[in-house]
Amino acid sequence: MMEEAPIDIKRRRISAAGGSPQRIRCLTDLPSGILAHAASFLAAPSKALFAVALDGNSAVSPNERSSAIVGNQWRILDFGDIEKDLAAKLIDDDIEKVLQCIDAVNKVKRLKLTYCVNITGVGLEPLRGSLIIEQIDLSLVGEHQRPNISPEPHISCSHVLPILDSIIEREGCSLKYLQFPQVWRVEPSAESEFHAFILRYNQMWGNREEIGCLKCNQSLPFASEWIDDDLSDPTFYGVHSYTCYGCMNHYCYSCVVNGERRSIMGNCVTCKREYCVDCTKMYVCRSCDQSHCNDCYEYECHQCNEKICSECIERGHRNFKCDDCNVVVCFQCCVVGGEENKVHFCDQCSDRCCDDCRFQKFRQWEQDCAECIKRIAPLLVGECNRLYEGNERLQAEVTELKREIKELKSRSRN
Repeated sequence: MMEEAPIDIKRRRISAAGGSPQRIRCLTDLPSGILAHAASFLAAPSKALFAVALDGNSAVSPNERSSAIVGNQWRILDFGDIEKDLAAKLIDDDIEKVLQCIDAVNKVKRLKLTYCVNITGVGLEPLRGSLIIEQIDLSLVGEHQRPNISPEPHISCSHVLPILDSIIEREGCSLKYLQFPQVWRVEPSAESEFHAFILRYNQMWGNREEIGCLKCNQSLPFASEWIDDDLSDPTFYGVHSYTCYGCMNHYCYSCVVNGERRSIMGNCVTCKREYCVDCTKMYVCRSCDQSHCNDCYEYECHQCNEKICSECIERGHRNFKCDDCNVVVCFQCCVVGGEENKVHFCDQCSDRCCDDCRFQKFRQWEQDCAECIKRIAPLLVGECNRLYEGNERLQAEVTELKREIKELKSRSRN
């Protein structure tokens, strides 16, 4: 019987640069090329986190290994590309090391802190004075998602605004779009440091060369500022205007192209982002008559298929939603279609559901509310009629089968 080879002989060895075998005890002993190849299968933020984890504090000054792992293509850094649970666990120290590792101040043009709800913003320090960054999304939510976060995130104006100031005050600043956290915008105040920053940001745009709408060449901004500074309008206060979140092109809201007036840009009431018609379609909510991104809609009327926004569903504004099957019927269909189409709230048992769900509960012996049973009486009558008609058809078939059997027996005797 052959003796088993010693453990140290079985250990895999890789030739070092000089040709001598290199003992591999941990990941950091692997050549940079192998690590870079393994990292090529990871999402962009994961690459940087991988490099930071391997190098520890040495990743603060990008070395040969971390540079090989992260590469040079860092036009967009979106933490929404990694698992939501992982992004939510990242702290400012993690964000800072990632930005330093990839040399973000000189490479990143679009930064999206999607789901990074555990940061204060101090980790954005490596971006200080960046001349190439064009878009910073601080909303901490994904694209086409409502900005409301509960519990409120810890991201702080006192940490973030000085870094943003260092960017906008530099000559040659490339910044085009800022998306702020909802928590900064909910209580507008002329005395706040956030409002003061909005004024400085709008002034920065005022100091730039004149910008025109890409479609009709109308000078921008027109009738308002680049970031809404109207304290009386909390819905869109602090929201960027005239710039598409997707393509970063500038448009007005009432282009006249070839003599035809058309809206190229729309502001989504749900996600509080601006999009042009080429990047996403906007639809008017059947209930509130306001525009929302197509991808922001979660519901549509069961009868007419018109879209209804989530806020109207939650408030029950001019629509009715079944708590059992989530079917939604708009107010207009209830009026036109009659009472039988309505999702009804029962004052007796507090059930809010459609008649189909009430009927199913009755069939399963789960419905004992007299008011609900009274409401579905037409359905019960209809079901009885269908059962009676079905029974009549079966009896006719049985009679016909008996006749055929009798005829077959008669033939067999002859």
